[in-house]
Amino acid sequence: MTEDNQSTSSTEFDLVVLGATGFTGRQAAKWISEWAVSQRPELRWAVAGRNSDKLAKVAASLGVGPAPDVIQVDTSDKAGCAALAQRCAVLLTTVGPYARYGEHVIAGCAQAGTDYVDITGETPWVRQMIDKYDEVAQSTGAKIIPLCGFDSIPSDVGAYLICRALQAAQSQPTDVRALFSLKGGLNGGTLASALNMMELKQGRNLYHPHLLTPSDGREHLASKQPRDLQKPRFDEQLNSWITPFMMAPINTRVVRRTAAQLGIQGQGYGPEFRYSEAMRARSKWSAWQVASMLGVINGLGRSSVGRTMLKSFGPKPGQGPSAATMDGGFFRAKFWARGDDGQIARGQVSSSGDPGNRVTVNLLCTCATLLLTHRQELSERVGFLTPVSAFGDHLIDAMRALGMTVEASIDQGAG
Repeated sequence: MTEDNQSTSSTEFDLVVLGATGFTGRQAAKWISEWAVSQRPELRWAVAGRNSDKLAKVAASLGVGPAPDVIQVDTSDKAGCAALAQRCAVLLTTVGPYARYGEHVIAGCAQAGTDYVDITGETPWVRQMIDKYDEVAQSTGAKIIPLCGFDSIPSDVGAYLICRALQAAQSQPTDVRALFSLKGGLNGGTLASALNMMELKQGRNLYHPHLLTPSDGREHLASKQPRDLQKPRFDEQLNSWITPFMMAPINTRVVRRTAAQLGIQGQGYGPEFRYSEAMRARSKWSAWQVASMLGVINGLGRSSVGRTMLKSFGPKPGQGPSAATMDGGFFRAKFWARGDDGQIARGQVSSSGDPGNRVTVNLLCTCATLLLTHRQELSERVGFLTPVSAFGDHLIDAMRALGMTVEASIDQGAG
């Protein structure tokens, strides 16, 4: 038995996948099952959710390795969630919208000292959870790591890597930008979470530039951060038309929290660090098309009638794109950064596969398994963490092992 296995022996399970009957949860359970067979056949794990019959079918359908145990729990049951957290070392949850179904799960993990990962993009809710449970999690040694999917690992890792490239060249990052291209599908859980944020009217909080930045860490990055892009424009540095990116208000806040948390540890990106994101457009016309579509969606989301319309046209919870759509997807995030001495760095984080489904499941499950395989090395990182402040270079290595491109270097032709 390895040292990491010994560290989880006080719990009944090493890992629990909560929400395993949902669209993303089923994929996560399959991923963990295959990983256990190839990497850790002794893994003690379980699937959990409201319906034990559906869970049993998921467990039986995995087809590789010993079937996981089945745990029936309702996320509205505070005591049940607390009991679940006490039974495992790591809890992976795909049950959203998290603002509706997530608090008791996080509270249970924070109080029990259980490590936690999810794929929420609901940053106003994450802020609320930090305010309520960060001190508790730090006192028990729990690692609470939300936002472990496509939002927001590529952004977090890309910014980290390109800043490190500049710092290795004795330059402090000042202006860092990311430009996304992608193709993929939408699942019902993601749509439900977005509609729930609209219904709760969280726009004002969502767009606060320092929503997730710890107050004692703001001195470690520029106080004035770029505003989220409001309309298309041509970016000279990126040599492309850019248009508003719907994930930017989420990803940029995570990157800034990482910069602040690393800064507190003396490992930040420097006091002039600024970060922004946009989506690449092929032309001025396509840039305005994307911006107009986002404007229509945001407009519809302001009213109950509009949200009903959006809901009726999208996938239902538990549904998602076809396997062909997920296999045919991709994302590419290109990074550009300027140092305080004028040096330029460029980088890329990219992968094949639908970003909101295939990539998200790969990243989520990778984070959960890193908590098991590197448990002792990461033991001092506790409380509410970002993917990078939790895992650092271990996450980069794991992404490359998945076949993802993760790179950054100084542009020798610039200066």
